[in-house]
Amino acid sequence: MDHLCPVCNGLAAFVQHCSRCGKRLDDGGRLYDLYGDYSPYREIDDAKLDNGYPDRQQHQCMHAGWCSQCRTMQAVAVKEWTLQMVDAQKDAYE
Repeated sequence: MDHLCPVCNGLAAFVQHCSRCGKRLDDGGRLYDLYGDYSPYREIDDAKLDNGYPDRQQHQCMHAGWCSQCRTMQAVAVKEWTLQMVDAQKDAYE
């Protein structure tokens, strides 16, 4: 694995605003985990093969963003980080 999601791994906050009303969305977790009972146990790259998003090619992690104002769920693509990006963030805090 040469890419990882900074939100899933607690390295960055989920910050996205509703496309309808502009309110900040709540993170509903990985979109892949909502596909079914066993979906959280699938390999991440396996789930990316047939979800209909270009997330595998573009190194994105799809999250479910929930707007409490509009009461809607929106798919949000979070850009995955390389290990070098993780090291750069770590070095910035040292």
